[in-house]
Amino acid sequence: MSAISKLEEKAVAEVKAKRQPVLVPLAFTHSQLTGTPWVAVGFALRGAVTIISAAGGTGKTQFTLQAAIAFALGEEFAGFRPMRKDLKIAFVSGEEPLDEIWRRIAAIEVARVGYKAADIEKFKERLYGRLFICQGKNVALVTKGSTAKNDVAQRTTFHEELCEDIIDQGIDLVILDPLIRLHSGLDENSAEMQELHNAADDIATRANCGVVLVSHTNKMSKGTVDDQNAARGTSAMTDAARVVIIMANMTKEEAKELLPEAEQATYMRYCRLGDPKQSYSVNSVPKWFRKQSIKLPVLLEDGADDYRFVHEPWKETRNDVLTAEWLPRFLDRLKQGRSNGEAFNAAADGPRSGRADALLQDEFHLSRKHSKEALGQLVKAQILRVAEKRSTTGKKMVKVYEVLKGAAAEADDELF
Repeated sequence: MSAISKLEEKAVAEVKAKRQPVLVPLAFTHSQLTGTPWVAVGFALRGAVTIISAAGGTGKTQFTLQAAIAFALGEEFAGFRPMRKDLKIAFVSGEEPLDEIWRRIAAIEVARVGYKAADIEKFKERLYGRLFICQGKNVALVTKGSTAKNDVAQRTTFHEELCEDIIDQGIDLVILDPLIRLHSGLDENSAEMQELHNAADDIATRANCGVVLVSHTNKMSKGTVDDQNAARGTSAMTDAARVVIIMANMTKEEAKELLPEAEQATYMRYCRLGDPKQSYSVNSVPKWFRKQSIKLPVLLEDGADDYRFVHEPWKETRNDVLTAEWLPRFLDRLKQGRSNGEAFNAAADGPRSGRADALLQDEFHLSRKHSKEALGQLVKAQILRVAEKRSTTGKKMVKVYEVLKGAAAEADDELF
């Protein structure tokens, strides 16, 4: 080997000796672990971005305002638990004027404490200094010039001012609504949306807070809440987010399965929430909400009442079958049988007059899906049983429902 080669090898060895290795043996103890930095478990993390995507009409702004107020008071909302009772929440709306935000918050206050001025003032005192609102609609974090010389996404002055205010006020969670107003001039391609995410992530990192971006779902989502790709636009945003929450209105098809026939026309009052992406937690069971109308303590110009709404948790009827108020009356009705003396049968189709599931739908206002599920639960709980008996005509055997618990007489095998 030549002298020059030896010198080169020595120089390379010296460089390697000075360089920190990229790969090192893994070594840590459990005493070094720290808890996941949730602001609210399943909802937002410090130093990270959450995407909430919802279809138009679901009430995503109202939902996030309710979440903001609950978290600011240290209360759980929609199954998401805040880490402290003194969190500071900032709500930045680039879509609604300030007076509309006031009306929406007033609806939440009335829903919580009623109309008494003293109660409302006490509630406001609890909230003061914990909920912050942006007073302008120019909320773009990233912008791109219209000329070729300035055709590069850049962060705005507002981005820096917002970040400084969040740090100065000690904000724990900032909600930015809606995503479309958070940029100006971007084509919404993957690279440019990544720039928008980076700007939001920069706020989360520098201020050690959670950032929530509120967006719309795409037209193809069709009511799904279990697919993070239901969010509108490029997947760059949802791929980069640590948490993705999806909201969707109830569909007409779901209404036929879940609501009594008399209420199916009101299906747009119901919406569902899911969290298809949870990077640091398990996904929760989808939750239903009903939009409850709230009369505001003001009147419209013509003197009519003014209304907004709040989201209230809603459970499907099937969850409460064994404690449902209609159950004793339904069992009595089964024991009575039909007018011609026949028992109600266990058929799922055919003439409605003799079917037990049709009885639940027509007289007790359960949906088609819930009526079938309710009968199944009652059989499983041994409140009902399915027995095969000969019809009154004697021509065929039919399956009918018999009441086992609470029946006035013992079941027998006699013909009916």
